[in-house]
Amino acid sequence: MDADDVVFSVTVAEEPGGVRVTPHGELDMATQPELRSVLEQHADADVLTLDLTRLRFLDTSGLRLILETVESARRAGRDFGVVPGEPAVQRLFEVAGVTELVPFRER
Repeated sequence: MDADDVVFSVTVAEEPGGVRVTPHGELDMATQPELRSVLEQHADADVLTLDLTRLRFLDTSGLRLILETVESARRAGRDFGVVPGEPAVQRLFEVAGVTELVPFRER
């Protein structure tokens, strides 16, 4: 395993009308505070997209963060969407039975 395999990072890209936040690596109890901070910094974007395509792993703490962000955006009337990740990442949404609660969108 090389250093890139264990490093978690978050990139933020301005897009027409909004912001795309892309976590890279593994989203778990140790790394979700970093993603939470970035999502909170951009919570007032007209359109906020969380792109999961660069995640290799998602645990329940990361899932909880995503569901909390969905609910917070809904209450605030903000447009928040999630770009689905790899099958291993998406499986957690399915196993938890929350796929219908998450506003998934195309890339």
